[in-house]
Amino acid sequence: MRYAVIGSGSSANSYIFEVGKDLFVIDNGFSLKEFKLRVNKLGFKYTDIRAVFLTHTHSDHSKGVGPLSRDLEIPVYAHKNIKGDFYIHKPIEPFKHYVINELNIMPFDLSHDAKDSISFYFKILEKRVTIITDTGMITPQMYNLAKRSHLLFLEANYCDKLLKSGPYPDFLKRRIQSNVGHLSNISAINFLNDLTSDDNCCISYVYLCHLSKNNNSIEAVERDFSELYTGEIPYRICNRDESVSCDEALGLI
Repeated sequence: MRYAVIGSGSSANSYIFEVGKDLFVIDNGFSLKEFKLRVNKLGFKYTDIRAVFLTHTHSDHSKGVGPLSRDLEIPVYAHKNIKGDFYIHKPIEPFKHYVINELNIMPFDLSHDAKDSISFYFKILEKRVTIITDTGMITPQMYNLAKRSHLLFLEANYCDKLLKSGPYPDFLKRRIQSNVGHLSNISAINFLNDLTSDDNCCISYVYLCHLSKNNNSIEAVERDFSELYTGEIPYRICNRDESVSCDEALGLI
């Protein structure tokens, strides 16, 4: 299974996965032009994309979903309550299973302040993947899905120290730290430490994603992990707006 992070962070987020000869995308916060450039640079064929899965309506995840679906005339799988200018809207619901050719996918609820936010657990052949970003807390359902996965994309949005000392107004800081905000570096570390100590955990690799432009950095994540991470699951920190290239960490699991 091939996959890549097209980009992640405060500005725009998108992931791409290969299913047989087809591709599917989760989110697209990029313009159509920028999205095409990144997909081609990563070695994927843009016209092989067959579907888009949308997590929520914040613009860093949804801005380019409609244009992408209309350009390729492909469906958007989004929560049944979400409205958008899509070529086709395929309504989905949390904790229901959907099968699309070789892809078996299940949405699950996020704890975020965008209404009807979801993310995805899916299986391609025998490989299982979970994406957990844009949530202010880890739920038991998230934990159980993550530990069953081989590959985990996990939010490490902010460093507590940088957020506290940063320029954001207090109300925005409280929103980010709330149960409907984002996961901090410490939250991500505690989650991974718990997973590592679970004998039933299947995770072989973690991508740390969605780093805040103003409240986090590669150096801050590295420092927090070096001090507090006690687990053995290998991980990679995805820099803001970075496309993870084939030569770096484009995955084959």
